[in-house]
Amino acid sequence: MDGVKQIHKGRDRRPVVLVFCDFYLPGYKSGGSMRTLINTIDRLADEFDFRVVARDHDGKSDKTPYTDYPPNQWNSIGPALVRHLSKDRIRMSEFRKIIDEVSPDSIYFNSFFSTFTILPLILRKLGKLKGIPMIVAPEGEISEAGLKLKSFRKSAFIKAATATGLYDDLIWKVASEMEAEETRRLNVRRPKIFIAPNLSPKSILPNYQHDAKPKKLIGEARLVYLSRIHPVKNLDFLLDTLRDVTGRVILDVYGPVDADEDYMRRCRRLIDQLPESMSVTFKGGIENNVVPQTLLAYEFFVLPSLTENFGHVFLEALAAGCPLVISDRTPWTDLEAKHIGWDIPLEHRNEWVEVLDRCIRISEDEYSNLSKAARDFAIKWLADDELETATRNVIEHGLGQRPEPLTTVV
Repeated sequence: MDGVKQIHKGRDRRPVVLVFCDFYLPGYKSGGSMRTLINTIDRLADEFDFRVVARDHDGKSDKTPYTDYPPNQWNSIGPALVRHLSKDRIRMSEFRKIIDEVSPDSIYFNSFFSTFTILPLILRKLGKLKGIPMIVAPEGEISEAGLKLKSFRKSAFIKAATATGLYDDLIWKVASEMEAEETRRLNVRRPKIFIAPNLSPKSILPNYQHDAKPKKLIGEARLVYLSRIHPVKNLDFLLDTLRDVTGRVILDVYGPVDADEDYMRRCRRLIDQLPESMSVTFKGGIENNVVPQTLLAYEFFVLPSLTENFGHVFLEALAAGCPLVISDRTPWTDLEAKHIGWDIPLEHRNEWVEVLDRCIRISEDEYSNLSKAARDFAIKWLADDELETATRNVIEHGLGQRPEPLTTVV
């Protein structure tokens, strides 16, 4: 009950935003949606009183409960109170109890398909949560590529949810115009869609020194893949493409495995087919706080995603002086014109081969210019206060503090 006392103690100072999400700190394996949430809370906690309800373990593949934070009670983690629910407590009655206990000014969901989103929305549909504004951030789940995974189940759910009005009259926080269009295609009624790019930390590698980067040798390249190992991240495409690349390549793959054994067998088979000049090493998952420092040791960041609604790791790679080699299915575009990398259509496999060949052949002087441009771009991005303002506006709209239409509403 101590956490509840803290909640009500702060009510006269900050509006309470109750967040429902699958995974939160101290976890690190669930990808960008959790990182967006962490950054949002860290940056806006002085203005909003965030309370987070999540599962008691780290990611879909690791069911081991946290040991440092007792489940089913409020624990202080950073600037928020967090309640990790054990499996037996993930039910509608428990969610109703928590909402009644916290009495939030608004509710925020960072998933479209999560049980942690669906159950509170059902409560609302049943008339149990009248008058509480709700914000949903789909975090890439309703992209075309995302919907193709388990497509029958997702399609059936969307049809049922649309027919019953489960997602009607919500505020939608999307990261880009691309995700806004994906939201429109759901055909939910009376949506209020706000474009607010996902928030990054306020600084990344503040003590960065370009001399810490490896010296680029002509004829070889140090590449890094850092993301979940999942079909939507398309590691097998990269491994297949490397078969036609000439020169020495060191590719280190970081990230938790979030794929079935058939997919992993395919990846291992493709690695076995690579020439001896290609070295591929699986490094496993790493905690978010060491990602930028890890990226510093590489020359190019490579990720041929089928889709990304934002991509925190792209910004971290740029901040670490790593030009990007990514697909054109992300908000990060026109990279070559900005001299910070390449965004290449996945349909143009030959272009992928050509760019990777170029990364291998590039000289130290040319690489140094690209690397410095990447770092400079990231610094300018992080210094843009408008990004934080966009997210703040969405939350304020949900609280009724900003009733007028915004320029980002669509």
